[in-house]
Amino acid sequence: MDRENPLIARLAAGLQPVRPQQSRTGWMSLALAVLATGIIVHLLFGLQPVTILRSAGRWFVLGELLLAGLGLAAAFATIRMAWPERAGRPGAFWVVCLASLAPLSALALLAIPGAHPSAAAGVDGHWQCAAMGTASAALVAGVLVRWLRRGAPASPTRAGLYAGIASGALGSAVYGLSCPLGDFHHWTLWHFVPVLACALAGRVLLPRWLRW
Repeated sequence: MDRENPLIARLAAGLQPVRPQQSRTGWMSLALAVLATGIIVHLLFGLQPVTILRSAGRWFVLGELLLAGLGLAAAFATIRMAWPERAGRPGAFWVVCLASLAPLSALALLAIPGAHPSAAAGVDGHWQCAAMGTASAALVAGVLVRWLRRGAPASPTRAGLYAGIASGALGSAVYGLSCPLGDFHHWTLWHFVPVLACALAGRVLLPRWLRW
């Protein structure tokens, strides 16, 4: 009765135990990654939130709040997905839906003839914000991927997607503190490009690294 089943033994032969993780460890690692990103951006470009707030105004505040809120919600979902029993649709899904209204509204306004056409062109630092915001997501993405690989996400595809959204949003929010441009179209288009780019990268590239 106590004999070992050969099939079960064969299936379990290559498995490795997963060490239980603490959520606070994930949040501390994430906070350190955001802080390090801020230091690097400050050294390279200079963080001047007070000066930028005076010149950019309300769209700067709105854009930063949207990106930070989106990034934190997606990060919360990503950290929870390290446990296999938490595979359902996270609450961050609705935050993503609401945040997507900002770039969609900017695109709708651009469809109106004569409505700030320069915001759609690659001039005045638009592409720089998109590129550097995406690059600023690297440290956060590394921390979240390492966190998920140490866990056991039941849905690697969904975990990769939300890790990409979190890293893109938080990276763009940090880099945004050095951006002197403050019009609505710039913030709701070019500062959300990193979110889309990182979300696509996370959805396509990360699942193969997160399977267990």
